[in-house]
Amino acid sequence: MSQARGRPLIFLAALGCAVIAGCASGTAPSAPAASLARTASPLPSQAAEESTPAGPVGSPGNPLLLGCQQESFIDPLTPLTRGPGDLEVGPLVFFGGKRLATASPPGFENNRSVKVALALTPGSSATVTIAASARDRVVITNPYSTVGGVTAATYHSCATEWGFFAQSFTFTDGQTRGCVPLVVRIGGQPQVHRVTISLFAGSCAS
Repeated sequence: MSQARGRPLIFLAALGCAVIAGCASGTAPSAPAASLARTASPLPSQAAEESTPAGPVGSPGNPLLLGCQQESFIDPLTPLTRGPGDLEVGPLVFFGGKRLATASPPGFENNRSVKVALALTPGSSATVTIAASARDRVVITNPYSTVGGVTAATYHSCATEWGFFAQSFTFTDGQTRGCVPLVVRIGGQPQVHRVTISLFAGSCAS
C-alpha cells in the first residue's frame, strides 16, 4: 500500500467540488469500514485481458494494468458520493465527467493535464482506451504509471472496497480544452461503450 493516500484523495475531491460549483449528493455508497484491511483482488494476467497482447505497455493492445494497490486511499470516514454531473458506465464512474463540459478551466488545468478521477464498484474492472481519432493529441496519465502517458489502461478495484483512481487526461498537442472520445470495456465483456468527455469544450459530437 502506498503511503499517505488519504490527503491526496480528500484534496482532489475538494478541488473538484469547488471548481464545478459543488458535488451533488446522488447515491452515496458507504466507504470502507477499515482502512488497513484492504483485500486485494489479484490482477489477471495480461493474456487474460487480451487474447494476444500486442504493442508497448499502455497501448490499446496491451493496456497499463492498475490494481488495488495503485488506488488512491479512500478515507473510511468519507462516503464516496456520486451526482448528476458524474458520468457512469456500468460499475465505472468518471467524477465530473458530464459537468466538465461547461466548467471553468482554472483549478482543473495544470500543464494541459485535467484531473478526471474515476472509481469502480468493489471487485470490478474496466478498460478505458482513448479512441483512435484522439490518440495523437491526448493520453491518460496516472501517478503509478512507469511508462508515462498511455492510450489504454485497465483498472481493477479491491475485492471488498470501492476503487478510486486519481488520473488525468493530458493533451499532448498544446491545446487546453477539447473533446476526449473513449472506448470503455467492462470486465471481460465483449460489448464496448463509446463515450465522450468534454473538457471545457461545451457539447461534443458523440
